[in-house]
Amino acid sequence: MSYNGFSEAGTSKDKQPEQSTERDAPSQQGGQKRPRTDEEAGEGTTDLQSKLIEILDRNSRMVAAQLEAQNQNCELDREQRKDQANSLVLVLGRLADALGRIADKL
Repeated sequence: MSYNGFSEAGTSKDKQPEQSTERDAPSQQGGQKRPRTDEEAGEGTTDLQSKLIEILDRNSRMVAAQLEAQNQNCELDREQRKDQANSLVLVLGRLADALGRIADKL
């Protein structure tokens, strides 16, 4: 019996196994890549995400350490300026006393 000009022996059901074996054959050859499954793609994405998280975590620790060092340097700078200002006030006070004594002698 024929349907649209095809005999029962030539139906699409008979053609599909031949096509699937032709599709499977290239994936078994050594020179061609096999298609990635969703699971493998997920593993690659997960691996990439874990690497990115690791890099971002390392960078955040480096930035935190840099900020801590900068804060310490700023505190040291403030202390040095304060010490220098106190020393300058002391020297200017002594200079004022010496000028006062010189003025009294005149």
